[in-house]
Amino acid sequence: MKTAILEPKQKQQDLEQEQDLQNSSEGQAKNPFLEEEDNEQILEDNPFDPQDLENLSSSADPEPPTFEEVEEQQQPLSQRFNPVFLTQVAAVLVVVFGCVYTVTRPCVMGECQEIDAARDFSQRSKQTIETVSSAQAPIIAQQDLQSGIKLLKTIPFWSPHYPEAKALLSIYQKESNEFNAVVKALKTAAQASALGQNPPHPIEDWVKMQSLWEEAIALLEQVPSGSIIYPFAQARWQQYRGNLADVRSRLKLERDGEQILTTAKKTAQVAEARQGVAKYAESWQQVFETWQTAANTLSTIPYGTTAYQSAQVLLARYQPKLEQARDRKTIEQVGLDAYNQAVNNAEQAKLLEQRGAWSEAVTYWSRAVSYAKQVPASSSYSAKIKPLLTIYNDSWKRADVQNRVASRLTKARQDLSKLCSGNPKVCNYSINENVITVRLTSDYVNQIQSTAKTADQTGDPKKRSEAENHVQVLKVALETISQNAQIPLEVYGVNNEKIATHVPLQ
Repeated sequence: MKTAILEPKQKQQDLEQEQDLQNSSEGQAKNPFLEEEDNEQILEDNPFDPQDLENLSSSADPEPPTFEEVEEQQQPLSQRFNPVFLTQVAAVLVVVFGCVYTVTRPCVMGECQEIDAARDFSQRSKQTIETVSSAQAPIIAQQDLQSGIKLLKTIPFWSPHYPEAKALLSIYQKESNEFNAVVKALKTAAQASALGQNPPHPIEDWVKMQSLWEEAIALLEQVPSGSIIYPFAQARWQQYRGNLADVRSRLKLERDGEQILTTAKKTAQVAEARQGVAKYAESWQQVFETWQTAANTLSTIPYGTTAYQSAQVLLARYQPKLEQARDRKTIEQVGLDAYNQAVNNAEQAKLLEQRGAWSEAVTYWSRAVSYAKQVPASSSYSAKIKPLLTIYNDSWKRADVQNRVASRLTKARQDLSKLCSGNPKVCNYSINENVITVRLTSDYVNQIQSTAKTADQTGDPKKRSEAENHVQVLKVALETISQNAQIPLEVYGVNNEKIATHVPLQ
């Protein structure tokens, strides 16, 4: 009943509001002469092309509320709280609580105490390594560094200090890995030292000690020279190398002299059998190596053992046979070495070609040809290397051509990088063996156009000439790069239209 009474009054108020709005708009009509002056002022202040303003339009005046909108505003409050509204309220609350959680994380607001504490841990770790020489130094230093790493990991990615924390975390984790290698080496060395107490020991124990020392040395060699723990690791490395040498020496001394002598005799029998049927480099190499093994085996018998005198007699008998095998294998070995070097360098050159490393490929093809020519004509490998030598020469020439092309591409990229840089950036480019594509940036084009337009408006021919000269210099430079690289050039404008081309002279 109340709504029915209010409706005529509301309609009358709406009509009066519309009449007031019409009178207001008529009273605020703009002066056409002032409007023209304003437009001219806008055009003078605008650094862009005046045509760019044609698509801009002013927003329309707000319209008066309709009868339905007024009626909706008078609806009871209970009808306006619908499920959609409640859902929106819930979403807002979630966002609010999310924001509260976000800003309460470490280092999100104000200074970052976690980073300062992490730096303190890192500094303390470095001081420990530099001042403490005991085996506990890396363990203590690593614990401090891990404490710093743990603090840095609590900093969330939305923190303004996160980039700094991330960089420090990368450094500290790398240092921690280096500390870990040293700690493992120390523990391995401790096992080897404990096992070596109260000698003598059986051969199996000496072998195990040798393996442990080698493992500790290998772990220390993983530490890069730039690491803060490198001096500590290097000192231990020297010490462990000495320990390893002692273990190896003791291992040899533990071997039974008679067993070594028996092994040497059996090796000499094998050498005599191989010498009777040897023909090529491989077989003569085996003969020589077998005699050498027999002689070396006899030489390893420790001084003072019962087998030492017998070993000296056998050495006098084996030495002439060893020299005979060495003389016979020399020519074949030279041919074999040169052949293998030629083949290996050729294989490496092929791999480099697949990677596009033409300069290095040329070097390896050159080496392959050189080694192929070193194979003696009297060697059994001479017949094998002749057809390969022809192939290697052809491949060398082909790689040299490709290397020149790659060099020109590299030079062109360097020149284009310098030419296109600047403020504003002049251009973007791409290059391959078939075409150089250059695209002028909108910032550069706008600056050139603006300079020319300003010069025309102010009657300054010098500035316009400077702009034109800059474009002309750019054109000449691009053509020169194209000519030097022997690659066609295409230049595109801001709207992707082709504005210039150049075909290099052969």
